[in-house]
Amino acid sequence: MALDKIQAVTEHQLIKTFMPLVMAGLVAGVTFLFTTLGNVENLALENKLKLEHLHEAEEDFGEKMEKIEETLTDLRVHVGRITAH
Repeated sequence: MALDKIQAVTEHQLIKTFMPLVMAGLVAGVTFLFTTLGNVENLALENKLKLEHLHEAEEDFGEKMEKIEETLTDLRVHVGRITAH
Protein backbone atom coordinates (compact mmCIF):
# COMPACT_ATOMS: atom_id res chain seq x y z
CA MET A 1 0.00 0.00 0.00
CA ALA A 2 2.70 2.49 0.92
CA LEU A 3 4.53 1.65 -2.29
CA ASP A 4 1.42 2.41 -4.31
CA LYS A 5 1.09 5.82 -2.62
CA ILE A 6 4.74 6.68 -3.26
CA GLN A 7 4.40 5.63 -6.89
CA ALA A 8 1.23 7.70 -7.24
CA VAL A 9 2.98 10.77 -5.82
CA THR A 10 5.99 10.41 -8.13
CA GLU A 11 3.74 10.03 -11.15
CA HIS A 12 1.83 13.20 -10.28
CA GLN A 13 2.13 15.87 -13.00
CA LEU A 14 3.31 18.65 -10.62
CA ILE A 15 6.16 16.46 -9.35
CA LYS A 16 7.18 15.63 -12.91
CA THR A 17 7.08 19.32 -13.82
CA PHE A 18 8.85 20.88 -10.86
CA MET A 19 11.42 18.23 -9.89
CA PRO A 20 13.85 19.16 -12.71
CA LEU A 21 13.50 22.82 -11.74
CA VAL A 22 14.20 22.02 -8.10
CA MET A 23 17.25 19.96 -9.05
CA ALA A 24 18.54 22.71 -11.36
CA GLY A 25 18.09 25.23 -8.55
CA LEU A 26 19.94 22.96 -6.15
CA VAL A 27 22.84 22.47 -8.58
CA ALA A 28 22.97 26.22 -9.25
CA GLY A 29 23.04 26.98 -5.51
CA VAL A 30 25.85 24.52 -4.83
CA THR A 31 27.82 25.85 -7.82
CA PHE A 32 27.38 29.41 -6.55
CA LEU A 33 28.65 28.42 -3.11
CA PHE A 34 31.74 26.68 -4.49
CA THR A 35 32.50 29.61 -6.81
CA THR A 36 32.11 32.11 -3.99
CA LEU A 37 34.35 30.03 -1.75
CA GLY A 38 37.00 29.90 -4.48
CA ASN A 39 36.86 33.68 -4.94
CA VAL A 40 37.17 34.29 -1.21
CA GLU A 41 40.14 31.92 -1.03
CA ASN A 42 41.89 33.73 -3.91
CA LEU A 43 41.21 37.09 -2.28
CA ALA A 44 42.65 35.89 1.02
CA LEU A 45 45.77 34.62 -0.78
CA GLU A 46 46.22 37.95 -2.58
CA ASN A 47 45.86 39.86 0.70
CA LYS A 48 48.42 37.59 2.37
CA LEU A 49 50.92 38.23 -0.44
CA LYS A 50 50.31 41.98 -0.26
CA LEU A 51 50.93 41.95 3.50
CA GLU A 52 54.20 40.06 3.00
CA HIS A 53 55.32 42.63 0.44
CA LEU A 54 54.38 45.47 2.78
CA HIS A 55 56.43 43.93 5.60
CA GLU A 56 59.41 43.54 3.29
CA ALA A 57 59.05 47.15 2.12
CA GLU A 58 58.82 48.30 5.74
CA GLU A 59 62.08 46.52 6.59
CA ASP A 60 63.79 48.04 3.53
CA PHE A 61 62.46 51.47 4.45
CA GLY A 62 63.91 51.18 7.96
CA GLU A 63 67.34 50.30 6.58
CA LYS A 64 67.21 53.19 4.10
CA MET A 65 66.18 55.62 6.83
CA GLU A 66 69.14 54.55 8.97
CA LYS A 67 71.49 55.22 6.05
CA ILE A 68 69.88 58.63 5.44
CA GLU A 69 70.18 59.54 9.13
CA GLU A 70 73.84 58.51 9.09
CA THR A 71 74.48 60.62 5.98
CA LEU A 72 72.64 63.58 7.51
CA THR A 73 74.70 63.30 10.69
CA ASP A 74 77.91 63.23 8.63
CA LEU A 75 76.75 66.33 6.74
CA ARG A 76 76.02 68.17 9.99
CA VAL A 77 79.45 67.30 11.33
CA HIS A 78 81.11 68.43 8.09
CA VAL A 79 79.15 71.71 8.01
CA GLY A 80 80.01 72.26 11.68
CA ARG A 81 83.72 71.84 10.94
CA ILE A 82 83.57 74.23 7.96
CA THR A 83 81.74 76.96 9.87
CA ALA A 84 83.95 76.57 12.94
CA HIS A 85 87.03 77.62 10.98
